[in-house]
Amino acid sequence: MTPRSRWISDLHWVRTGQQSRSQRTQASLLEAAATLFGEKGIEATSVADVAAAAGCSVGSVYHHFRDKQALLYAVFERMSEEFRATTREALEPRRWEGASVADVLRSFLEFSVEVGRDRPAFKRAGILAAQGDPALREHYAELRTELYEGMGALLLSRADEIGHPDPELAVAFVLDQLGSMLGSRLESDGVPTPLANRPDDAFVQEALRSACAYLQLAPPDETGGENSMERSGR
Repeated sequence: MTPRSRWISDLHWVRTGQQSRSQRTQASLLEAAATLFGEKGIEATSVADVAAAAGCSVGSVYHHFRDKQALLYAVFERMSEEFRATTREALEPRRWEGASVADVLRSFLEFSVEVGRDRPAFKRAGILAAQGDPALREHYAELRTELYEGMGALLLSRADEIGHPDPELAVAFVLDQLGSMLGSRLESDGVPTPLANRPDDAFVQEALRSACAYLQLAPPDETGGENSMERSGR
């Protein structure tokens, strides 16, 4: 993709910092398990497979995790912690001072695509875990709700830019639409979509163009921001 917009130039997917040797071993096991769960499926992955992929003994796996189910829950918990920490960093209001609605939406799309391409198997494993457990599914839904409610608040704080007669409904619709499009692009299980073969930059541009048109954004001299109308494709 092209270089990030200035609103997210320093934003990153939050990961665990400095670790002890035991923590590094545990992290290696989680990475290996997540990759195998995401690529092969949970049922087809054995504890021995995880140990071999992490360069550890089977005994080392059981030292850190009771069984494969505990390992799966740990993968999900790690993904959840990273998701929540990243969301909170991304939604900090001071980050968006001077940003227009179009700036916020473009940055959301760019960052979502970027992190979706990073360790896809890890995120896929977390989603698989959520699908197989009602409690984890509920927790995953809460994480996504936190993200979209925060995004909605950011956009509605700029409601004077939105020409749609019902800004609250329009923002909810746009976020639902963009979330579905991102899910289809990044979590589609290989099912092709009409835009699947288009570059990520083109996907972001067209998704943004669609959202801006629906929201009926005000002209740039009313919104200010980072070349909002040029960036939104108008």
